[in-house]
Amino acid sequence: MVKSKKMTKKQKAAAAARKSKGSVKNMVRRAADTLAAPVAFWSQLTQKDYEVLNASPQYHALDYLGKLKVAANILTGSLTGKVAFSDQYNPSPDGNPRINPAGVINKWTGIGIAAKIYGKVGKAMKLPEQAAIGRIGSKLIFGGAVGGFFDPPSAQGRVSTYAVTPNVMVQNRATTSRSYGVSRRNRGFVPLDSFDYSTGSAFR
Repeated sequence: MVKSKKMTKKQKAAAAARKSKGSVKNMVRRAADTLAAPVAFWSQLTQKDYEVLNASPQYHALDYLGKLKVAANILTGSLTGKVAFSDQYNPSPDGNPRINPAGVINKWTGIGIAAKIYGKVGKAMKLPEQAAIGRIGSKLIFGGAVGGFFDPPSAQGRVSTYAVTPNVMVQNRATTSRSYGVSRRNRGFVPLDSFDYSTGSAFR
C-alpha cells in the first residue's frame, strides 16, 4: 500500500496561491460574462442622450434621485415612447419609440465580432480564454445591437434638447423668492401696497 506524500509548507502555499488565482480569474470571468450585454446595451442606448444632458447645467444641478428619474425616462422613452416621469427629461418628445435600424452597427457590435473571431481562431490555435472571450463577444453583439436599434440617429436629431426640468425651475424660483423675502425683512422693507393712507401707517 502506497502512502501519499505529505505536502510541505512551500507546496501548500503554492497550491493555495494557484487556487486563489484561479478563483479571482473565475470571478472576473463570471462578472464579464454577466455584465457584457447590459453594459453594451445601456452605453449604446444612452450615449447621445448624455451628450446633450452633460452639456446642461440644469442636469448637473439635479440630485441623485433626479438623475435616476432621467435614466428611467431614457429607458422607457426610447423603447416605448412614454416616459415614467413627466417632469424630467424626455428623450422621445413625439411620443414614439426611437427606431434606428442603422444603429445596430456600432462600436459594441464591432468589438463583439472581433471577440467572436478570436474565439473561433483561438479554438483552432488553442489560444488562452478563447471560449470565454467568444461567449462575451456574443453578448456584446446582442447588447450593442439592441441598444443601437433604439438610440437616436444623432445627438442633435431625435433627442429632445429639453434638459431643463420643471421641478428644478420651480425649486430655483422658490429659493430665490425665499431669499428675497428674508432680505426684505432684514432691511425692514415695507412694500408700497402695504401703506395705509387712512392712518398714515405702514400697518393696516
